Amino acid sequence: MIRDRHQQAQELIACGLRDLSLSQQAWLRTHLDECASCRDYAQAAEQFVRALRSVPVVADRALVRTTQMRVHLRSRQLLQRRERLWLVWMSCVLVGLSVAITTPFLWRGWEWLAERAHLSSPVWQVGFMIFWLSPALAASLLFLARGIHLTDANGTSRG
Repeated sequence: MIRDRHQQAQELIACGLRDLSLSQQAWLRTHLDECASCRDYAQAAEQFVRALRSVPVVADRALVRTTQMRVHLRSRQLLQRRERLWLVWMSCVLVGLSVAITTPFLWRGWEWLAERAHLSSPVWQVGFMIFWLSPALAASLLFLARGIHLTDANGTSRG
């Protein structure tokens, strides 16, 4: 049982006090007040962390340049993606408005043609639906066949 408490204390020390809940912090403080070996472990861990933070990290110029180039490239990719998405959204809005405006006129036109051709309502309504949906279905099939939905401009998969 004592070994389990020491292991738990060491795990909490490894997590750091900032990442612990208030109850865990209180338990750890109480345990450290009672246990000298865990207290020594906590002090050694704290000294080790301080020593690591005091070591300066210097990157060579090539690493800095490469990192800056990659960050800049990723920034451009994200900007291009945002612009593409904006164009897609605007296209969707324009298509929606176009459909909302033109559908009633097309409906009346098909109704007029059906009256002239003496067609029953279900027949011309099915014909209208086929006419109305066929461009979207054809475009969807073409995009699906080309794989546009799965790849970007470079031909890499987007998931």
